[in-house]
Amino acid sequence: MQQRDYNVRWGAFWSLVIIQSMNSLNEKGVQFLLIALGIWLGAAMQYPLSILIVLPFVLFSPLGGWWADRYCRTRLLQQMVLLQVVALVGMTLGLFLHHLPVAVGSFTVFCVQAMFFSPAKKGLVKDMVGTQHIGFASGILEISSMLMLLVGQISALGIVYALLARWGEKAGWEAAAWPCAVCTVAAVGVFILSLTLPRYKPEGKKPFHWSLLWEHFSQLRLLWNDRVLRFSEVGIGYFWLIAGAMMLIALQMAQDAQGTPEQGAHFMQTLGQQRDSAMLIAWISGGSVLGGALASVLCRKRIDTRLTMVGGYGMALSCFALVFLPYGTFLFYAALMGAGFCAAGYLVPLNALLQDHADDDKRGDVIAAGNLVDCALGMGAVIMQGCMRAAGLTPQWQCAVLALTSALVTLYLRRAIRRG
Repeated sequence: MQQRDYNVRWGAFWSLVIIQSMNSLNEKGVQFLLIALGIWLGAAMQYPLSILIVLPFVLFSPLGGWWADRYCRTRLLQQMVLLQVVALVGMTLGLFLHHLPVAVGSFTVFCVQAMFFSPAKKGLVKDMVGTQHIGFASGILEISSMLMLLVGQISALGIVYALLARWGEKAGWEAAAWPCAVCTVAAVGVFILSLTLPRYKPEGKKPFHWSLLWEHFSQLRLLWNDRVLRFSEVGIGYFWLIAGAMMLIALQMAQDAQGTPEQGAHFMQTLGQQRDSAMLIAWISGGSVLGGALASVLCRKRIDTRLTMVGGYGMALSCFALVFLPYGTFLFYAALMGAGFCAAGYLVPLNALLQDHADDDKRGDVIAAGNLVDCALGMGAVIMQGCMRAAGLTPQWQCAVLALTSALVTLYLRRAIRRG
């Protein structure tokens, strides 16, 4: 693996944390503004919007990885933040003009920039802090993103609900447009901050060729042929599988407990139930933030893979506990938070190991390939949970399945790490 000296630049790193946090906040915030608008319009927007977020990672992953290796990652990040501003302006105009295709089209542009933003952002971490601090820095970046995704989701639904209650039920477009305008103004400030980031000389030399548009398997081969990269991504990919499945299971638990709104029910009731379901997910995400923060501190001097083992077994135990705990009790919420806490502690060392072990001239390709695997397993979580639900498994027994798979994956990682 290629090595070089790194000058630690903490000021630049904390600026990067702010930039990517706002990117995550805006991404989830505007997505749920559209979902809330869809509820108001009587349309199920959550499924097509979820596909739009994942699709660019599936289609353009090799191109994003090549771009992040071949050119200056800082300039790429700045260009994507500027594109985010453009997308948010278009989305805001679409909402104020009551034109849903323009708003959704602009959101699609936002999703494309997020795909190119990811390998540039993650690739810059090692440039800024080097190998010694990458465990801490990678963890901070991850938990800040989780926190802002959570804040964006809950605040979007809550703000739209509050504005409709204040302005009246006919103000659906305006209730979505004004928060979107605030996101746009914030994105302009983030772009200005991005101009302060230092630039680093690109390490990649591979020229552009059209096969980059379909080189997905080549990137995956690069990831899979290296033992350390392989077991790191297996662990990371499983995190996104269980995270996606747990979110859907939690929503099913909330729906079963609250009951489905009767046909023709007031849309404010439906929106209120969506908001309550988001609060249930907050217990999982809140635990993830705390677990990620602790893991980042413990990895501040070196990457400690023992945390992955502890977190993996902790996930299994927490999911197993959910099989027996009554919904809505203190212990139930504690188990949800425990699952998130352990999952984040499990993830932080694996993310750091993947970013640190990748060659400098191929780091973008490795991260892009990892993003592709993560997105595929994220979609797999939807299929997995849907199949379990269709098979008649209750949410509690679905948690039992996740407990078993978590234990098996952790055993695999333990053996893989011991060999290394």
